[in-house]
Amino acid sequence: MTESTPSVQKPRPEKAPISVFVILCSIWSGLVITEGISASILPLTIKGFTNDPFVIGLILALNPFFGFIAQPLVGILGDRIWTPLGRRAFFLIVGAPMVAFCLVLIPETRIFWFFVVLVVIYQFSQDILWGSDHPLLADLVPPRQRILANALILTSSQVVSFFFLKKGMGWLLAVAGDDLGAEILYYIAAFAQVLLVAGAAFFLKEKRPEVSERPRLTPLRYFKDFFGDRILRKFGFPAFFQAFFFSVITTFVVLFAVESVGLTTSDFGNSWSILPLLSLFLAIPMGLAVEKYLPKQWALVAGYGLGLAGCAFGYFAADGNDLTILAVAFGFGMLICNLTQKPFFTEFIPRDIIGQVAGTYNICFAVGRTLAAAGGGYLIKLLGNDYRMIFPIAFGAGVTATVLAMTLRDPRFQAERLARKAATARVG
Repeated sequence: MTESTPSVQKPRPEKAPISVFVILCSIWSGLVITEGISASILPLTIKGFTNDPFVIGLILALNPFFGFIAQPLVGILGDRIWTPLGRRAFFLIVGAPMVAFCLVLIPETRIFWFFVVLVVIYQFSQDILWGSDHPLLADLVPPRQRILANALILTSSQVVSFFFLKKGMGWLLAVAGDDLGAEILYYIAAFAQVLLVAGAAFFLKEKRPEVSERPRLTPLRYFKDFFGDRILRKFGFPAFFQAFFFSVITTFVVLFAVESVGLTTSDFGNSWSILPLLSLFLAIPMGLAVEKYLPKQWALVAGYGLGLAGCAFGYFAADGNDLTILAVAFGFGMLICNLTQKPFFTEFIPRDIIGQVAGTYNICFAVGRTLAAAGGGYLIKLLGNDYRMIFPIAFGAGVTATVLAMTLRDPRFQAERLARKAATARVG
């Protein structure tokens, strides 16, 4: 059994060029638009076919479920292949047009089984994109810049998400109507896939990785490389509970707003749009503050705590103003966790199997997100089709994630803090 330590990649330049940040921001922004479709528009489209929360949850669970297959597979292949387009870029350039094709057809579909087929292709292709996208942060950005890079990525992508909710749902659906407005949003998301994801991926300047001697990869070796490492394993469990915690809310919140609170889809867009807006003002300064002043495990604990406070308040939400307050508390918590979690984890990944280990890590997320959608939908149906129950369901997972995060350690932060103290003492 092995134990990882924060990696030090000496051959890599000390700082990544600005172009890397720009490309990563573009790719993430494009993917966030389609995630916005999955979270806020697709549930309403499904509801046009069925009112059964369990069926809705099962279809929404396709996205995270395919993470079991697509993301690990893409991670493994991405570590081992080389094409004229690069390695991760190849999957982005091929997968994004597939997503765009499905997004164009979905609003035109009136046959339920054909609609489900399109959603299957769309969500599988989307997971291919996430599986090839996530390792890029560790591939192209040195450890000390990763939280800053993540902050820039979150800022740009959440600005896009804000306009999607505020102008797309809050304004466009009110002006054009729910059906036409949703159709236009599907088309915008399709265009974004081609331009922001596939287009930007052409400019990735990936380098051939150094291949080290490792045992032949088998299913047993695949999981042993992750779960056999004490540190990596300790990251996997809070990842599962975090995914369940946040996903129960984000998967069903639009239906909670419409069905339980009685808001229109436009009202929901206006109220919930504050959630991504937080990143515009807070992601970069918060990322810099976490990197310099706070051990990352305690940053995660703080994020979960704010999310839990949001859950407690959300259960009693009665109007759009209450939904806005929920979005602030819950969004603030999500922002801290999203800023911290993956940059923290990537410091412990062996350089030559970044994609493989990231894929296994994404399985932990996929399990949590899948159970949140399918299991959450089942529990909502069992509890009388009351979407308000998403909050107590999520609360238990949030508490568990908090406890598990407390067991993590940030040795690089501790080492750098001791080095700063020593330097201050010498100057003094």
